[in-house]
Amino acid sequence: MNLNINNSKILLDYLTEKTNNPIITLTKDLRIDQYNKAFEKLIDESEHIYNSFFEKTVGKLEVYSEKSIDENHVIKEISASYRSKSGSVTHLQGTLIKKIDETVIIFKNFMINESQIIDEISKMNIEMSNLTRELSKKNFQLKLANEKITKLLNTDFLTDLYNRKHFFERLEELVSLKKRKDCLNIGIIFADIDFFKTINDTYGHDTGDLVLIKFSQMLKESLRKEDIISRIGGEEFCIIVQCGTDNCLTNISEKLRKNCESMIFDNIDIKLTASFGATFYRVGEEIDSTIKRADENMYKAKDTGRNKVIFSL
Repeated sequence: MNLNINNSKILLDYLTEKTNNPIITLTKDLRIDQYNKAFEKLIDESEHIYNSFFEKTVGKLEVYSEKSIDENHVIKEISASYRSKSGSVTHLQGTLIKKIDETVIIFKNFMINESQIIDEISKMNIEMSNLTRELSKKNFQLKLANEKITKLLNTDFLTDLYNRKHFFERLEELVSLKKRKDCLNIGIIFADIDFFKTINDTYGHDTGDLVLIKFSQMLKESLRKEDIISRIGGEEFCIIVQCGTDNCLTNISEKLRKNCESMIFDNIDIKLTASFGATFYRVGEEIDSTIKRADENMYKAKDTGRNKVIFSL
């Protein structure tokens, strides 16, 4: 595409304004004739810019190299130091193109002055502070989301107890620990609400859900914080307790049985009882064997009259 003189000037003006390189033109007596926005930003002057630059330049322009293109054009590599009104010094390097009627200087390498450095650092600190706050907010939201997902994966939706999955995960962890070091015995208690189907059939499933919720609350209130309570399905519950003796485990089971028996339901005439089977994990045996023994003890309690505790090693 061919450009006429006017179009070339428009293009040059556009490039001059858009470039990040400070550019100035000088008159024959070395006074600033024109400058671009990059130059104005560089020297940090809003007034008297035409007269101030070379008056405030520290020392003369130093020439590193000089090359004549023809009798009317000379190119020089120059450097200068400029002191702004704030007192800070900007070190400049660039190319000077001397023509018959004007001189153009393009500053290619420069160190911005101290006040600009402070401003840039301040902006960066603000941006980093804002970014840090946003990241903290996002991390907090992510943490809450992860906690919610973990809870959904590990808890029973109705009773808010641990579910079957989490029960077996925690039991495997404790068994692994027991194999590696001598620690408290791992006690397993199975509990099953007596005649729960009758409650559902007589009062409806809403009442049945209420019974499950209140039974779960009773378990939480009766046990220690470190005990692991889970609903493994329907009206069946599993509990892991760490204790040292057989009496400890049977006493805990009996306490749960009595607390269940004394439960009172508002506006519903229900006498609630539960059957309990308890045992200890034997070091070296399969976890399934421990679970089966506790389950069998619980069914023995049911088969022999309900509302009782059966324990065996």
